[in-house]
Amino acid sequence: MAQGQECLLNISQRCAGDEGSTTVAAHDNSLQAGKGMSLKADDSNSVWACYWCHSLFDQGHIDLDDKRAMFKEAYTRQIDEWLKIAQNPCLKPWRVDAARQVLDHIGVPYE
Repeated sequence: MAQGQECLLNISQRCAGDEGSTTVAAHDNSLQAGKGMSLKADDSNSVWACYWCHSLFDQGHIDLDDKRAMFKEAYTRQIDEWLKIAQNPCLKPWRVDAARQVLDHIGVPYE
């Protein structure tokens, strides 16, 4: 779902913004989100991020509390994007279904 979408992390000065060609799902790296040795957090704990922001988030020297705050802010924007998709019957059905599944998974109503 992330491919071609706007970067929601927006933490790098080189952020690609809404260009979308490098956007992927950047997963929450906290233990609380399910991150562990050789394990990523569930896809429901991810935000759309461009290459530059994703790299900075994963490998940058950012204070842990700042990193959590950045992810939390981006995650709020991510939920808003999933809601827009879930409520738009004009989009491809697989996109709508995927957005609805993740919203169901995290307990956010979309109707």
